[in-house]
Amino acid sequence: MLIFLRYIFLFLPFLVCKAQTKQTPNFIIDGSFEDYQDCPDAFGSVRIGGLKYWKATPPDCTPDYFHQCSKEFSPKNNPCGNLEAQEGKGYLGLIVRVGESPEKNTDELFYREHVQARLREPLKSRNRYIFTMYISLSEYSCFALSKLGAYFSKHPVLVNDKLEFRPQIQTDFMDTKQKWVKIVDTLVAEGDEQYITLGEFSSFSKKDIRKIDEKPEHKQRFSYHRAYYFFDNLSLVWLDALADPILADPPQPPYKLTAPKELTGFEKPWQLEPTEFGYLQPNKPIILKNVLFEFGKAVLLENSKKELNKLLRLLNEYKEIKIMISGHTDEIGKPEDNLKLSDARAKAVHEYLIKNGISENRLFYRGYGASQPLENNKTEVGRKKNRRVEFFVIDE
Repeated sequence: MLIFLRYIFLFLPFLVCKAQTKQTPNFIIDGSFEDYQDCPDAFGSVRIGGLKYWKATPPDCTPDYFHQCSKEFSPKNNPCGNLEAQEGKGYLGLIVRVGESPEKNTDELFYREHVQARLREPLKSRNRYIFTMYISLSEYSCFALSKLGAYFSKHPVLVNDKLEFRPQIQTDFMDTKQKWVKIVDTLVAEGDEQYITLGEFSSFSKKDIRKIDEKPEHKQRFSYHRAYYFFDNLSLVWLDALADPILADPPQPPYKLTAPKELTGFEKPWQLEPTEFGYLQPNKPIILKNVLFEFGKAVLLENSKKELNKLLRLLNEYKEIKIMISGHTDEIGKPEDNLKLSDARAKAVHEYLIKNGISENRLFYRGYGASQPLENNKTEVGRKKNRRVEFFVIDE
């Protein structure tokens, strides 16, 4: 089958063009920060309109822009680091928190930067989207933190120290320097979100910032006393409209499954061949059936291993696959407790796969609490269906 597809590439090139037009559009305009209006030559160029689509928020903060067009503020030669762009020729730099003030100015500790842009079109209610971005901590920073994120809103927001937002996307603690870390997550739109705001949104009373490796030779660097991060290559693509996921009932040989009807010539092997989970589709959630936990805990029961071992076999057979694991609960209990439990259960599956030889770089996880129900939570049958762990293959 693969040989046949290569044959199509050679003799029917118009099919390639047709397939490329079907690629999922990115809802974020200029997510790789390439469209500048002025080549950066100083700190704070975003504030004065350096980028075409991205604005500083609040308006008096001074986000930075780095691009190859500049000598002093290029990706490989700038006051905050030496890191090639992950995509294209430019990227963004933000002070997300200040760790300490050398001048003992307490007001400086309440400073942070955000950027904001309008989406290509409004998001649709109860539709799921996949968000991706790459981040890296400045090599000169001696502070780092968690909960960097993206907030999607219906209207432009003004981020200040008096308000606390709940971003749909948040990272774990991030202290990786001199290389890009890929962040992948999903969000469910409430509907009509038209703006994305990037940065850190927690209350200043929360001590999420911490000191990491101190290097005296970097003490005079601009980013030394700050948690300063680079951002690049953001994307937001449509996933689905919360359609019922595929149940992981494994087919029995001989397989009697229907292959995808429309082939573009860009299919991966795991799309063309039946697996123990049927034919896989990029970004299509699959419920891990009979993955069970101790009541109210994130401890996997022994009989869960049969289903998890199927997933292990899939990942071992198709070594290019990367997956997102998601945990879900019913709505009984406090929302914050459900969110923690679902995250812990997704993490338990994540750790089981790593323990059994799967590279951590191929696995992502997140809990969603009761925010993505499949059925009505008013009945026990519905609640049982809503308590689940899913995975999907990340489309790259």
